[in-house]
Parts: sequence; C-alpha cells; structure tokens
Amino acid sequence: MLRQCRFDVTVIITEIEGIELNLSEFFDAEILAWMRLQSIDDIQQLSPSPFQPFEESANSSEALYIPQVKNEVIPKITQQFISLEDVFKAYNDYAFEADFSVRIHSSKTDKNRETIRKEYVCFKEGESKCSEASQRQRGLTREKCGAKLTVVKNRSGEGFVVTQFVEGHSHPLTTPRKKHFLKSHRRVSVAQKVLTQQLSAANVSTSQQMSVLELQAGGLENVGCLRRDIHNFRRDMRKYVDGHDANMLKDLFETEKEKNTGFTYIIEEDDEHRLIHCFWADVTYRKSYEYFGDVVVFDTTYNTNKYRLMFAPLLGVNHHGQTTLFGCAFLSDEKSESFEWLFKEFLKAMPGPPPKIIITDQDRAMTRAIACALPNTFHRYCIWHIVSKFSKKIGALAYKEHYEEFKKCIWNSESPEEFDATWAYIVGKSNLSTHQWLQSMYEIRDRWVPAYTRHIFSAHMTSSQRAEISHAFFKRYLSDKNSMYEFVTQFERALARLRHNELDLDHKDMNEKPILKTSWSMEKKLSELYTLHSFKKFQEEIFQVNAYVVTILHEDECRSVWKVHREEMEGSRGREVLVDKSSNRVSCSCQMFEFDGIPCRHLLAYLSLMQIRELPSAYMLQRWTKTSKAGRVFDDLGSHQKEICDSSLLVRRQGIFRLAYTVLDYAVLDVEGTEIVQEALLSSQKKIEFVRGSCQYGSTSSIQLPISLGSQHGLKEPQKVRAKGCGKRLKGGKEKAVKKSRKCHGCGLLGQSHDKRNCPKLMNMSSQDARNYMGLRNGDDIRMVPYA
Repeated sequence: MLRQCRFDVTVIITEIEGIELNLSEFFDAEILAWMRLQSIDDIQQLSPSPFQPFEESANSSEALYIPQVKNEVIPKITQQFISLEDVFKAYNDYAFEADFSVRIHSSKTDKNRETIRKEYVCFKEGESKCSEASQRQRGLTREKCGAKLTVVKNRSGEGFVVTQFVEGHSHPLTTPRKKHFLKSHRRVSVAQKVLTQQLSAANVSTSQQMSVLELQAGGLENVGCLRRDIHNFRRDMRKYVDGHDANMLKDLFETEKEKNTGFTYIIEEDDEHRLIHCFWADVTYRKSYEYFGDVVVFDTTYNTNKYRLMFAPLLGVNHHGQTTLFGCAFLSDEKSESFEWLFKEFLKAMPGPPPKIIITDQDRAMTRAIACALPNTFHRYCIWHIVSKFSKKIGALAYKEHYEEFKKCIWNSESPEEFDATWAYIVGKSNLSTHQWLQSMYEIRDRWVPAYTRHIFSAHMTSSQRAEISHAFFKRYLSDKNSMYEFVTQFERALARLRHNELDLDHKDMNEKPILKTSWSMEKKLSELYTLHSFKKFQEEIFQVNAYVVTILHEDECRSVWKVHREEMEGSRGREVLVDKSSNRVSCSCQMFEFDGIPCRHLLAYLSLMQIRELPSAYMLQRWTKTSKAGRVFDDLGSHQKEICDSSLLVRRQGIFRLAYTVLDYAVLDVEGTEIVQEALLSSQKKIEFVRGSCQYGSTSSIQLPISLGSQHGLKEPQKVRAKGCGKRLKGGKEKAVKKSRKCHGCGLLGQSHDKRNCPKLMNMSSQDARNYMGLRNGDDIRMVPYA
C-alpha cells in the first residue's frame, strides 16, 4: 500500500525551534527518525516539495524509499543504450538527482569475453562483513538495499537494453547539500589532473590545491572531487610509472638534449642493466662553471627520492655571493670509486681547467677520489664539521675548560708558526698531548686550519655549509617519495627560483647605484664595477682606512715592510704590508685579498699613503664584477635553451576561464543575460559532446604523461640503498650532556636509553616487587611515577 506524507517545511522548522508538539501524532516512526538525522539547513534544502514517499513490501515490514525526481531521468524497462558507458552515465545522472550513489555489482561475459549482462546497484546494496578483530577505520555502509538497474546486450542489434529496474531503497536518501560526498558523483576531471600536477611540481600541498579548485568552482561542493580523490590520483600515477622510472628519466634527458646540444648526461648501469649512477648538467650549469668554477663545494644529501640514492650536487659561488650549480648526480653508494667516477665525468662535461679548490667534509672516500681525479686541486676540509666534533671527542670537562682557547687558536692565528705554537701550548696545558683524535687533526691541519689555507682563494668559504643550506632549500621542493623523474622535474623548478633571484640581482646592479660613504674617487669607480654584494664588502674596508696608521718597519733594495695598526685602540693587533719593489706587488699579512678576492683595509691604507687614488687592476677580480659573465661564451656549449611553445590543456583551460569570468560578470546582472549565457553553454555542451564522441576522445578517464614510459631503453630502476650518513644528525655537547644526565626511575642509573616503562630491571620483577622496589602503595600505578 503506497502512503505519501506531505507537510510544510516551515511548520516543521517552527516545531523544532520551540513549539512543543507531539509529532508522532502526525508522522510515522521512520519519518521521525529521518527528521532527527537532518539539520535545519538540510530540511530547508527540500523546500515545500513533497517528502520522499515510501512503501511497505508485501513480504516485509521494512519501508522502501522512493526518490522523487523528474520523470524523464528515470530509467525505463526496454530503454536502449549504445554502450555500457552510456548506461552508467544515465543511471548515475538519475542517482545524482535522487541523492544516492551507484556502483557496478556484477557482469557476465560470453565465450568471446564480450559483456552480455551488467548490473548496477545502490552503494548500500549487500551486507557488510566486519569481524571484531578487523582494523577497518571506516564505518559500515551496506544496508541490504535492493535498488538496481540491469541491462543485457541487445540481441536484435548493437547496444544494451534495460531488463530490470528496482526503484525503492531500504534506507533514507541523502540531502542535496551532501550528495557531492557520494563516490559515484566524484571525479577528478582531466583539466583538474593537469592543474594538480602543475601545482604539485610547484610544491603546492594538496590542501592548497583544493583551495585553488574551490575558488575556481565557487565552493567546495562544486569542485566535483574531494581532497582524498587528489591523493588517490597521485597514488595511481606513482603506481603507473612503477618499473619505468629509469627509462622515463633517460627519455627526459634525451628530450633536453634535443632542445639544446649543450645539455649533457651520463648514466652508469650494472650487469643487470640497473641504474647505479647518473650525472647531468645543462648549458647554464656549464656556463656558470666557466665563470665561477674556481671554487667548488661538494657534499651529498639523503632522503630526496624513494630509492634512497644519494643526491650529489656540485656547487659554487657567483658574483652576487649566491649559490650556483655546476652539476648534479645520483649515486648508489659512497665508495671512493663512485666519487672518482663522478669527478671524472664532471671534468669531462665542464669547460675550462679543474677547480683551484674543492671543499668537502672529512670523508676518506672523497679524499681518495679527489686525489685521483683532481690531483692539482687543493682539497680543503669543512672546518665546521671538525670544530663541531670537539664536544664529543675531547670529553665534557676538557671541552668546558679549553674549547674557547682551541677556538681562538684556530680562528685567530695568522701564520702557521703562530698556530703551531699556540696549539702546542693548549694541548700541553690541558694534558691532551697524547689525545689520539687531536693528534690526527693536527697532522692534517694544512687542510682545514685558516692559517694554512688562507693563501688560496676560497670565495670567503671555510666550510661546506653552503651545500647544506642549499640542500635544505631544495628539500622544500622534494620528498623521499619522489621518483627520479619527479625529482629532476621538481628540482629544476626549485633551481629556476635560484636563477630568477640571480636575474633579479643582475637587474638591480644595472638600475640601482649604492650610497657612497666617502669622497674617494676609488669608491665611486668601484661602485660602478663591482656588484652590489661585492661593493658592500669593499666599502666596509675603505670606510675604515682613515682609522689606521701606516709606519715603515724595514726597507731594502728588494722590498719594504710596513706596519698598519688602528690608532685609537690600544693593544690592537697590527698587520704587516709587504711591498715587492720588482713587481710592485702589495700583500698583507691578513691575506684577505688572497682568500676573499676583496682588498683589505690595511692594503688600502698603504695605497692611500702612497697617494694611489685608483685601485690597480691586479686587485680587482673579474668574478666579483658586474661584467663577470660578459663576452665569455663558447660555441661548444650550445645556444640558449628555447622553450617549446606550450599548447597544453592547462593553458587552454586558463584562457577559457578568463573569458568565462568576463562574460559571467556581465551576465549575472540581470535575468535576460543569465538566460542567454545558459542557452549558449547548453548549445556548446551538445556540440562538444558530439565532437568528442565522433573522435572517441571522451572515453578515457586517465591523463597522458608528458613523455613516454621509455620502455624501449630496457633500463631497470635502481635498488633501494642504505647510505652510511643517512638519518644521522650531528649533536652538540649540550644535547649530549642532557641525554647523559637522564635518570631511569626504575633502576636509578644515569645515561640510560630506557625509562621505567621498559626498564630491564623492573621487567624481570613481579608487579608487587616492582611496586615495593619503587616505594609505591598497593593502590598506586607504577606508570604514574613522573619521568626524569
């Protein structure tokens, strides 16, 4: 028996808001239960239209809910469709109007494996089976709903025909405000896939991507998908490229090489054709090396890709004092053979001679590799890594009492003789003369102590921290879930940010002039030649010249020695300026020019005394000037990269959006304009569906990758590796001291890695014995004792 309940929504809202009426006198229990689940906003969405009718089955007392939708969208028995895609679209469109979701339940094929029968059901069809031991986090959704649509292949012709349609549902349907959560009505469109890929490559999080889509669609309910759908799409894309990553990487490199002949790469394989090492450098890397390759900083970093390959960039410093890149590599291990392979390939790819100096951490494998591959390059150890080990190596008491003395000895010594004498005094005073680690550091002092290395130009770098800072910057764009192909594409975007910053500073150097602090013509001339970064360092030196007094100490036929000291500061350390009369070469004992490439204040004070108003060209390094990159490009590096014209879907989508926004802004001002736009959009939709159907374009739900999977190369993905430095972090003395002072409240011992919850001593006792041992009463819980 069919029963329909009709009521005015405003009456129900009035009752809910405060008028006490017994609604059970007017409505059945099922309707009352449904009303309790709906919010006032949801009830308002229904407007004064009839409520969902329901009927009771003859064989059951359960109610069946019949959706109230337009008759033209309701499927009909014997209705015919051309394809199964059309069947699903029609039934899903009906489900969207009826506020429920659908799914495919079963299908049947013939001996030719062609589908002859297919059944679509409500998403609440069936019965959920979940044991108590299941870890399933989602709730149960199946409610034995019988609503379904069945089609069979048309025997008289092509297509499918509806043979069964069950309209009633065993559960209340959702409300219009919530139906965008239903699974069959959610879909990441092709345009959204392209957009999210572009945003992901720009390191935009999924939450922020949803915000972009929300703004474009005019609300989250209009986006057409949820955040987890974007996550699932990215997961599916990662699965799609599994097994093809190495080939895709090689295809990417080949594509870059076709665009510009200055791009170079080399991939090393093992006997199983599995990628083990990879090095690449584009034309900009190689040109940067030509300009600024005199100093190289090298360090490896971890957790940048899912294979745990070490990422090994070779870095330098440009004329703005910024980090610049010379080349990149993936390494599967940190053996000396791997580093030697990398350095040799690096030299082959780079124009010009080997670097004058390379700065690395104190790694034995790197040391052996550099000695073989770069025999004429001075290898300097990172001073920060060595100094940071003092707290661990010499003991807490010696560190507390003598570290400051060691620190002053290392940084303030100006000559090897001064360093040797001060070092010997400190180790003797602290009774550390036989300390093995200090002896080993003293033996290699010519690789890290400034007094031994300041005579070699280092662009003012004493450590490899520039590399570590760069790693931290690049990791903002990368993750340990990246494939190699994803890594390279996202890394290039991060690198584009650095190159844009360099371009910005080039622009400022051309259009801005620094503020002068003196009336010296030398300062004005250098402000026109130096970059702003270099000039600020020079300006600080020349500004201090008048505070120094220059007096002669010794003079003969070959040379003269001058003392330069600060006049108003008693006890200030004076410097010696040496003048070679045969070559007119002037050098200072502070060795700032040799180390940094900027003349020091002591040298400038001597030039001022000699009435030399222009800085000799011998004291101006080309690499610090605005013209450091001018007129030094060789043809074998190729021309500038030309971007391929981008006619991608994303570009077309953005253009249409701009046009649509302009039209809609005018159309929504009146009803007539709105109707004109609606008619035009409906007409355009029909034309596009016809065109897409004729070229069979719209059947795909996936998105094409920017390049092929590259299976023709036969290159296998690398195996996951474990680096010796992966996951480790250098700890300071204070952090280690705090850890050593931790006390376990179980056993009472200091410096333990456990606490009372997993104390071995307490775990071997009975519960009562443990309480007695810790002085607890019977009612106390051993877990409530505060930790150290």
